[in-house]
Amino acid sequence: MQYAALRQPAASDMRCCCGREECNMQYIDYLTKQPSDKDAIIINGDRYTYGKLYVLVQDARARLPQVAEKHLYLIRETGILKQLVLFLACAGTNQVPVIVPADSKLEVTDPLFDTPVPERAVMAVMTSGTTGIPKILFRSFESWADFFAIQNAVFGVDADSRLFVQGSLAFTGNLNLYMGQLAAGGTLIAEDVFLPGKWEQVMARERANGIYLIPSKLLMLPRVFKGVNANIRTIISGSQSLGRKDAEVLKKIFPNTEITLYYGASELNYITYVKSADMTEERNLIGKPFPGVRVFIQDDEMYVDNAFHVENITVPYSLRDSGRMDAQGNFYFLGRTDDIVGVRGRKVSMMKIENALEEVAGITEASVVLLPKEKDADMPAEIVSAFVTVEGTDVPENLRQQLKTRLADFEIPKRVIVLETLPKNTSGKVDKARLRQWWLDSE
Repeated sequence: MQYAALRQPAASDMRCCCGREECNMQYIDYLTKQPSDKDAIIINGDRYTYGKLYVLVQDARARLPQVAEKHLYLIRETGILKQLVLFLACAGTNQVPVIVPADSKLEVTDPLFDTPVPERAVMAVMTSGTTGIPKILFRSFESWADFFAIQNAVFGVDADSRLFVQGSLAFTGNLNLYMGQLAAGGTLIAEDVFLPGKWEQVMARERANGIYLIPSKLLMLPRVFKGVNANIRTIISGSQSLGRKDAEVLKKIFPNTEITLYYGASELNYITYVKSADMTEERNLIGKPFPGVRVFIQDDEMYVDNAFHVENITVPYSLRDSGRMDAQGNFYFLGRTDDIVGVRGRKVSMMKIENALEEVAGITEASVVLLPKEKDADMPAEIVSAFVTVEGTDVPENLRQQLKTRLADFEIPKRVIVLETLPKNTSGKVDKARLRQWWLDSE
């Protein structure tokens, strides 16, 4: 069994953002801790100060249905502003908000939404992770709020931060960073729509000094930005792989930035992180634990112990992620245990193959799945298949030869399919189930 040394946070970091060890704060209270005329969030160019946002939240709160007991409150709005206002409006009430992903097909009558609400819960997130099966996770206020000082210190977030973000708050990472930024008293610069071509102007106009985007979105910026932005001092990213070469490309347009890649989970909060200065050629390096978090490997599986997890789980907790730890205490993510499959009697990591493909010049994104060798066979053998997006119209020449330097022969995809884009779920991860179904339905 391998352990990472547990680095305890300072006592002051364990207090709530108000500075007291015990308090009755809620997320809405962050809005009253800053000057009312300070920008809280700029959405699609529209400016909302802390004071203006507080008025909107109070107005929405007055219209909430009154309930005598804890009750799950479904937020089905797709716009960032409405999601944020309704989420904050529930603070201090018996309405426990959950922002439903836009691609969810569940009806309000679905039994999932009848999940009992724990007494300490003040919010919930809806996630399916990589399983594709939706679930509701409940959180107390403290499970996030007590960690904000720790994560903000690691991410370089403070009251002067002007953080650019994009996408729905149904993605747990976005919602957490929003609350952490408001707790710090910073400013959010948000865009509802995925239009990276306009983000260069938005960042310059609003004087952004930080960026939070998942790697697949982040790595589009060097392709569409025309100039250098020396104002960006911190870039936060996670949920996907990022390596030294990626960091070097980003630093060409953001020369003064420090990049932090995190590994985390909706169930547990942030787990490990690695800074750009410590990144290597191994894109599955996820670094060392956050202060106050213990990580260890048992039977090749990663276990996490912290005090910042969701309700109704016990720690140490396994996400069923496979990993390893090196002699320096750095962790490496080897993929989901159910993402490691048998090919010709040997174990194959889909993530390893995806990383190898994305290191090939000309391939911008890759997702690997097992697909039947023949569609119409009664019991078709399955082969390693790759869906990729490319800079041109076809896969790079000598792809197989290039992959031979990184992969064993049995790991090299036997089928490569080029698509314009890869389908994503709300968290920005590739939806492999949709890819598989698309292939099965195609002629």
